Amino acid sequence: MATGARHVFFLLAPPVIGGYAIHRRINNLESRYPRLTVDDSTSSLEFRTASSPATQHSPHIDIYAARIPLKVLLARTDNPNDIKTADNTTLSTAWARSVFGSRLFRFEGSVIGFFTERRFNPGDIGDTPDAFNPIPVSLSPSIDSNPKSSEQPTEKKRPLLHGVFIVERPPSLDSPHGLLGSWKMADEPREFFEKIALWGYPWRLMSGGRHELSVSEPYEVPGLEGEGPFVDVRFASAHDYEIVPEEGGLEKQKTIPEWSARLHRGYAMLILDVAVRELMRK
Repeated sequence: MATGARHVFFLLAPPVIGGYAIHRRINNLESRYPRLTVDDSTSSLEFRTASSPATQHSPHIDIYAARIPLKVLLARTDNPNDIKTADNTTLSTAWARSVFGSRLFRFEGSVIGFFTERRFNPGDIGDTPDAFNPIPVSLSPSIDSNPKSSEQPTEKKRPLLHGVFIVERPPSLDSPHGLLGSWKMADEPREFFEKIALWGYPWRLMSGGRHELSVSEPYEVPGLEGEGPFVDVRFASAHDYEIVPEEGGLEKQKTIPEWSARLHRGYAMLILDVAVRELMRK
């Protein structure tokens, strides 16, 4: 092999091999976690609605699920042997803690913590007694003339992973769809790609997005009665994009390229896979 060809080979081989390995890995995840139908049975309307519906749309919504024995999830609750107390709020909290406490999210949060606060730790991952509930801030004066209500408690949404992820709706009895949270893309890179997209560049960045972590009602599986009941644990992802009138209707609005969207879907499936594997090992 000529010297020049050898150099080209050694330059191209790593990205080609790496790309092929990622392709095979995503293929494997796709075969095990098919995308679910996006409707009221798998997600909430709040999750499916863009953060600013008047100016944004959500063209990419993906929901994945894995079936696990209920007892595996119960083991992460305060009453691991009492199925009767396992309401959806309890199970959704346990599942959300499993996802944010997984090695994948802990590493991601630790990297964020290193760059933002110069300490390699994941920050709040919902593992405190307050879990994902809002944070009480202070008692603020009220304009109400009633002396008994001179002060009213205030609270703020709970930030996770050093503030990158904001809990918009903690698991509660008010919703069967578990935890809902949001994240936001920095304005500078989004605005840069919006500008060059107006000049003809074929893609744009999202403005942010949401994740929803939910648990289905328990059910039995024919032939596996001795191992059940089972539940489906879900991980859902939605991306918001600004609506640019110059680009036309929603079907013509630019987004990230398909290969990049597939990587995002692959990462969502990987998050689900890692969390489930860690649950099953405990």
